[in-house]
Amino acid sequence: MLLLRTNLVLLLVLLGADSLRALEWQNAVIEARAEPFQKTLTLVFQFKNAGAKPVHLLDLQTSCSCLEATSDKKVYAAGDAGSITAVFSAAETPGIYERHIRVVTDVSTPPENLTVRIEIPELATLVPRSVEWRLGEPAAEKNIELRAEGSLQIAFTQATPTNDSFAVHLEAVVPDRVYRLTLTPRNTDAVANAAIRISGHDRAGHDILVSAYANVR
Repeated sequence: MLLLRTNLVLLLVLLGADSLRALEWQNAVIEARAEPFQKTLTLVFQFKNAGAKPVHLLDLQTSCSCLEATSDKKVYAAGDAGSITAVFSAAETPGIYERHIRVVTDVSTPPENLTVRIEIPELATLVPRSVEWRLGEPAAEKNIELRAEGSLQIAFTQATPTNDSFAVHLEAVVPDRVYRLTLTPRNTDAVANAAIRISGHDRAGHDILVSAYANVR
């Protein structure tokens, strides 16, 4: 009798858990890659109310001000399909960004979680991005290569260090595609570091700024 009662309780719990997850998502995680200079990305989460009762959408909560989420309606009858539209404002800094949407309904305990994973591409690669000298070693020049990514054509026109610990020189190897940045420390007698801001523009007139780094340590 005890075993029968335990199994019955377990069945009720499982049935209850199913009722709290009435929404079936086509995909709860969406990954996308922004195009160069793309300011916003729009991603759509599709779902269906697989439960036997209507589902009321109470709230959509995003983990970042860079992400907005809206639904196509507020109430989904049993069997209804629906969608959540997410609009991501792309940051200027390249990298991979993961953000979340909490979907609060009258049947979801806890709220359901959706994930957007966005890659913001590099506009140019720097090899290496950082150069360094040991204290006391000869203050010889070192080079960093800048190369426009993909089919981009970028004219880099200026390189400015954040302090005067290093002399800098920028030259085109292949105009609009490949550039060489030459760095030379004024001396290597003391610890020094600087960021070098390298500015330019593409054929469409977009301003572009990348950074290289130099250190004596």
